[in-house]
Amino acid sequence: MHRTPLEKIAAMPRDKLLWPVLVTLVAAQLLAFWMLCSHQVRKAEVRDATLQVQRVAVADCLRYIPRATLNSCANRVDPTRTPDVMMSAETGAPGAARTVMSTTVPVSFAYR
Repeated sequence: MHRTPLEKIAAMPRDKLLWPVLVTLVAAQLLAFWMLCSHQVRKAEVRDATLQVQRVAVADCLRYIPRATLNSCANRVDPTRTPDVMMSAETGAPGAARTVMSTTVPVSFAYR
């Protein structure tokens, strides 16, 4: 007489069934946590790369365009950044979108 897998599971005592279920649950949670962490790391790497590209673009704009200002170069690099959106974002208006490009300059950034 051949038993099906469901009959074998039903015939097992509950104590023996508890440990495989717990191990499977822990393994699934660890896998989900690893996937979440790796996704967050990838997003942070993309954000850092985008910020570096924008900083280089602003520096090139300031260097090669005569009489360019930081604000005009930031607008060239990030055209979605408009004065009314930035003002509403600074005042904390609901629905105000903040952009990646910031007008603050790091201390180590030097203009020539």
